[in-house]
Amino acid sequence: MSALFEEIAEDTSPRGVIVGHRARWALMALFALISAVALMGFFGQRLSESAAVGPAATLRLSAPNVVRGGLFFQSRVEIRASRSIEHPRVVLARGWLEQMQFNTLEPQPMSEAGRDGRVVLSYASLDAGNRLVIWTQFQVNPVNVGHRSYDVELDDGDRPIARIDRTITVLP
Repeated sequence: MSALFEEIAEDTSPRGVIVGHRARWALMALFALISAVALMGFFGQRLSESAAVGPAATLRLSAPNVVRGGLFFQSRVEIRASRSIEHPRVVLARGWLEQMQFNTLEPQPMSEAGRDGRVVLSYASLDAGNRLVIWTQFQVNPVNVGHRSYDVELDDGDRPIARIDRTITVLP
């Protein structure tokens, strides 16, 4: 293959020069097309909203379905209590942290624990009508390519209230 490129590079005939120019233009056009498509948002970072309604609360997740390696993104979990929740716990699937650089979590939970490979964030009780919004910011590791579980569950203690099943796709 390299012999072919050497022949083209050394070919100074008018035909060789024209072929070389066209090859360079085609390659530059391909890079420009990829960049334009990325700028239009076809390669991720577009937010998607999911919701689950349980007897005690409504759980909402706002996060991208597709992200690219190396980029920063944000996810938001919102809980709106319909009735009192004594021990609200937000349970994040393994995919939330697997090959992701976890930058920020606001507000900080009262405690953090693990449950079967998932992260459990415990917050203070919520009265009926109260709302809790949790902001998380991440950076995707560039080698993290594929699909990950991005589920989130709301529990009152160990009793599940609402659950959102999601996946996140990581592009190179």
